[in-house]
Amino acid sequence: MELATLLRPLGLVAGPAAVLALALLVAGLAIAGADAVDTSPLATASSAVLLVALLGLGAAALAALARLRTADRGIAGSAIAVVGTVLVAGGDWAALFVMPALAKEAPGVLEAGLGSVVVGYVASYVVFTVGWAWTAIALLRARLVPTWLGVLTAVGGALAFVPAPEAMRLLVVAVAASLMARHLAMPMPVIAPTRTVGAVSGARSQLS
Repeated sequence: MELATLLRPLGLVAGPAAVLALALLVAGLAIAGADAVDTSPLATASSAVLLVALLGLGAAALAALARLRTADRGIAGSAIAVVGTVLVAGGDWAALFVMPALAKEAPGVLEAGLGSVVVGYVASYVVFTVGWAWTAIALLRARLVPTWLGVLTAVGGALAFVPAPEAMRLLVVAVAASLMARHLAMPMPVIAPTRTVGAVSGARSQLS
């Protein structure tokens, strides 16, 4: 069984999980307010569900890498997308387990901001955006996905760099990744070998 087919179930989870994460975040903002959302159980649940979405994104990136390699195409973009997704998942892991504790025990630290954390956060999304946009272009050039899906993936990768809560900035690319995982799991079309002009001419001469 191909790797893309094996990864399909996890890749399909990315989109629905991202939608649920956004819904939980919005609910947390509505109930707790922007000032107390970091300690809201709904916001914590949103981070947990978003981590599942990122696992699905990573699976979709690996599926794209496998398909591009099978098609003898460049896999650098997909490899970068995998790395970027892992880096962003690390940031979400911190949001799930570290930020709520800081917001409760040392809120002044979050208010003052941590320069190194911000730099790492931005760098992670740079790698993520470049990787997913590059992956979309590679898949389009290899004709492994429909044009609309390649464009949606590239746009989703670009939107991930727009400053916003993670559940919002990852929504489009997560939905695109689920659609991509489903499409890449389909059997690759078998192209019948074409007969050369010389072979056709030779066959005609034998028949005459």
